[in-house]
Amino acid sequence: MIADLPAVLVLNAKDNVGVVPANVDAGRALVNGVVAAERIPRGHKVAISHIAEGAPVLKYGQIIGYATKAIQPGEHVHLQNLAILDLALKHEFCVDNAPAVMVPEERRRTFDGFDRGNGRIGTRNYIGILSTVNCSATVSRYVAEHYARRFREAGHDNIDGVVALTYGGGCALNLKSEGGRILTRTFKGYARNPNFGGILMIGLGCETFQYGPLVEEAGLEEGKTFRTMMIQNQGGTRKTIDAACEMIDDMLPDVGRIRRTPQPLSGIKLALECGGSDGYSGISANPALGVASDLLVKEGATTVLSETPEIYGAEHLLTRRAARPEVAEKLLSRIDWWRDYTARNDAELNNNPSFGNKAGGLTTILEKSLGAVAKGGSMPL
Repeated sequence: MIADLPAVLVLNAKDNVGVVPANVDAGRALVNGVVAAERIPRGHKVAISHIAEGAPVLKYGQIIGYATKAIQPGEHVHLQNLAILDLALKHEFCVDNAPAVMVPEERRRTFDGFDRGNGRIGTRNYIGILSTVNCSATVSRYVAEHYARRFREAGHDNIDGVVALTYGGGCALNLKSEGGRILTRTFKGYARNPNFGGILMIGLGCETFQYGPLVEEAGLEEGKTFRTMMIQNQGGTRKTIDAACEMIDDMLPDVGRIRRTPQPLSGIKLALECGGSDGYSGISANPALGVASDLLVKEGATTVLSETPEIYGAEHLLTRRAARPEVAEKLLSRIDWWRDYTARNDAELNNNPSFGNKAGGLTTILEKSLGAVAKGGSMPL
């Protein structure tokens, strides 16, 4: 019940701010004799002790920014008095990397999944359409919509659906550039993703990002459940859609024959990503995911913190858990890349949190990151 909630949540004994779980009106007693000096919106921060101008503001026992003016106990702490200044974090490597206590092999659990071979285990059985250039994106979407209607009318035993993965580039892209390398790596990942029982790649024909070299480099071979096609070879949009549907129709029986079988939890690879974050995320959903992450890793599974920009300001906590020094160095090199990227593009690291994040109580990227990394639990990096 809301009536049973404390007026303020203090998350660490070092903190000089707390989070109010519900709207607080001026005059309400908070903690340790501190009284709210003004209305504090739910999920937002309130000072629980005096914070001098320029002094660090602490939440989770960590620095989330610095006071831009003196803040009195009971005052709302947010954009009007908190900002990022130069932050010098101490990066210690591997000091918290205690050997993980794993579940013994004979007691490890299983789930019903799709065995794709070579240790790849899926939780779904989709057919994926990959458009290798923006010019084939519309065709890809039309084909996926055709099967969405068809599956709604009749369904298809054991196939979760046909989905189109499209994007807006690929035409005159320099494949040796950073964007080109990321795109190539992403497509290889899609093509090998164990949640796909079948793949159809659709290109235009004249784009720089050709699927031929990609397929060869990835060690893929065309067959019943992996096909490729070019719009210019088919003679236009309508003919391509018809030909693509014929190819997928040919795939359906083979993809549909794949059945779920008991698979080890160690085959799970779980991607962890924040949705619409607010002041509660770092104290509720994200720590809960961290517990789930630990449970899976103890079974031999892998979890991934998938948003490097939402690690900045908390990377020192992860380097302490690095399995090896070179792992910590690799993480810091990505953070350095992100600093350089924002500088080159006239941006700033604190562009994140978004407007909605701030409305929900998050003030700085340091605060958001400290809550975001909680999804990674406590196991070695």
